[in-house]
Amino acid sequence: MPYSSHSTSHVQNKVSQIFSIISAYRYRSATIPDRFSEFTPDLKKQLSEAVSCGETVRFILPAFPFKFTAKGDGRKTLGSLPDKAEAFALQTLDGFADSIAETYAGGATVVIVSNVFRENPKIPDADVFAYHQELKSLALSLGLTHLEFVRLGTLVGSDLEEYFDNASKTCNLLDGPLAQAVDLEGNESHATLMPHINDTEAFKPSIFRERKSIIRLSIHESNNVGKITLDLFPPSTNPGFLTPWHCAVAVLADASVRIIDISTVDIAKFEVITNHMGRPWLLREKSDLFDWGLMELDFEPLFPCGMLVRARAGCGPYKFEDVNMNRVRQLALSTAPLLLRGFTMKVEKEVFRNKARELGNIQMWPFGDILEVRENADLSVMNVLTREAMPFHYDGCFKTVKDETTGGWIPTPPLFQMFRNHAASQSKGGLTIFASSRNLIPLLGPDTVPIEELRRLKWKTFTTDKEAFGSTQLLRPFIIPHPETGVDIFRFHEPWPESKCAPGSGVSVHVLVQPPAKGNAISESLTRLMYDRRVAYRHHWKEGDFIFNDNAMTHHTRTAFENGHREHWRVHVN
Repeated sequence: MPYSSHSTSHVQNKVSQIFSIISAYRYRSATIPDRFSEFTPDLKKQLSEAVSCGETVRFILPAFPFKFTAKGDGRKTLGSLPDKAEAFALQTLDGFADSIAETYAGGATVVIVSNVFRENPKIPDADVFAYHQELKSLALSLGLTHLEFVRLGTLVGSDLEEYFDNASKTCNLLDGPLAQAVDLEGNESHATLMPHINDTEAFKPSIFRERKSIIRLSIHESNNVGKITLDLFPPSTNPGFLTPWHCAVAVLADASVRIIDISTVDIAKFEVITNHMGRPWLLREKSDLFDWGLMELDFEPLFPCGMLVRARAGCGPYKFEDVNMNRVRQLALSTAPLLLRGFTMKVEKEVFRNKARELGNIQMWPFGDILEVRENADLSVMNVLTREAMPFHYDGCFKTVKDETTGGWIPTPPLFQMFRNHAASQSKGGLTIFASSRNLIPLLGPDTVPIEELRRLKWKTFTTDKEAFGSTQLLRPFIIPHPETGVDIFRFHEPWPESKCAPGSGVSVHVLVQPPAKGNAISESLTRLMYDRRVAYRHHWKEGDFIFNDNAMTHHTRTAFENGHREHWRVHVN
């Protein structure tokens, strides 16, 4: 029990940090007034009970009963088995719990209680069984470590024959007095399911016996009293607030992602994309953006932002030299970061340089055009060429030219970063994290910083003189138009004191607002948002990866790494 001997203030500090994460993740309904503040005392009491004993913070979510598979005009989904919608939802839940585990050693777990009542008796038991088996397999394949699953299979057997023998009897029990605990229309206004389940001998898993310390989650719109409503999809992708078992993931013609009810779209405009097992996985709107000539490719959204491009199963490998860079540029402006995996390339800088020229004009630095990103104590570009962690930033934040008319400094950051990985053998760490403005800006609001306020504010930053930049104090706005598309983008640099890095690599950042404590609070809030699992894609490098990143739309950072070797080529393009 790691916190049992700690002071009350230490426990309160951890409770406050966990509470902030829960508060940030809660979904605010547009039609139901949020009354989360009324739940705050009870929620903090539950958290204190867990943290003071060093126990795992446990959440319970009744969800994922089965896939709604009506045919014809009523068809909502792609099939009876989990697909990209469930993948996104499970990643959201695991990211929520992992955020808590990062700040609290006791960790967090989300217990998903599936099929606790018969929502639709017309769904075959075999489909329900297969759905839950595949749901658990999906979580395992995604490497999700903070989820537990409880379903009828846990209670009545783990193989199909035993499931059939006992499922009907257990469902009858759930359809009787226990079902009264849940409003099947989704309002859930009655007493919670937990006490009723606990009173029934059929339910013996320990999760139910510990109900006092369990925090209730919900996938239905609510006032956030007694339970916390979560949106299971990345920000702004789910305007209809759909659940994974009533929808499909669609990649639209501009490469943006939307969560849709299939019955509401013209399906003739879409292709059904299958996964590596040949199962329906997502929809993709027909568009020239995904036509790369003779290359047969898959385009799959990453979580929570970006896109993976790779050869379709049984095709390729394709040469990077043959990639249409106009398509890359278009796609990289629509979704960032853009990851190309499995493409081959001659290990020659001139090949890499020529492809960069096809993308746009190369931005030069004192060291040249291609930076070899690896340990190199002889080149002064802050802590880029070390094994240290780095702050969230955008490249070229300090790259400026002097305005001869005003005497001020004009920023000249590059539009694109183009990476090619040569080695990724580090045993631990070394992730590159990309935070997208498309995901961050929708989360600005009363619980963080309203965007209207950010538009009025500015921040100043300074770093010491480097070979290519530095020594000038710079003043920057938070919200500016994208230089090519004109949409709002967020600009900031994570404060980075020298206590975190090698001498001379620190960056001071101050929000220009009074009192200074308010500026510090805004800075901390914005930094947390950049690391938010709903905002930032965490990239584990594989040798040969190419990444094309819209440097205006995103910020990026690197986690510290140990042992092994990590090396990229990087070039900046406008």
